Amino acid sequence: MDLYAVFLLIILGAILGILGWKYFLDLKLRKRMEKARISERGAVSLLKKHGFDIVDVQKEASYEVFVNGKPHKVTVRADVIVKKDGKIYVAEIKSGKTSPSLNTSATRRQLLEYYLVYKPAGLILVDMEQRKIKTVEYSILKRDYFQVRYLFYAVVIFFIGFIMGFLTRGE
Repeated sequence: MDLYAVFLLIILGAILGILGWKYFLDLKLRKRMEKARISERGAVSLLKKHGFDIVDVQKEASYEVFVNGKPHKVTVRADVIVKKDGKIYVAEIKSGKTSPSLNTSATRRQLLEYYLVYKPAGLILVDMEQRKIKTVEYSILKRDYFQVRYLFYAVVIFFIGFIMGFLTRGE
């Protein structure tokens, strides 16, 4: 076999290897997407079973991030928006072994982004591996809320005192 034939066989082998690898990755992605669709349907049933009303599925929202003064549009998509006892929640559905854990930084960041974008009453993490619903709260968000609330109370009391002083100044 001459050098030209060996070269052609190497090229053909590389092309077939690349195509085979691409097919394998596509198949793996399709399986993961199908698992996600099945998990999402199961999660909707689980949420309904726990008394949540489904408001929206795959709800998109967007916001802008400014980098060096230039706006960049960012779009997020919440898995499910639910309602219970008059309160709106964002539910994130996780079906992997590690992703439902709040030890996973990507999950924490995703939920925090949902909180900031959708401004729900709360966040819900639906663990489809264990078929559990977990409520998620961030202490930093609660602390800021309470500080603002107390500041609001102080301003209201100040204005009430000011008005009472103005009305009773004794002229």
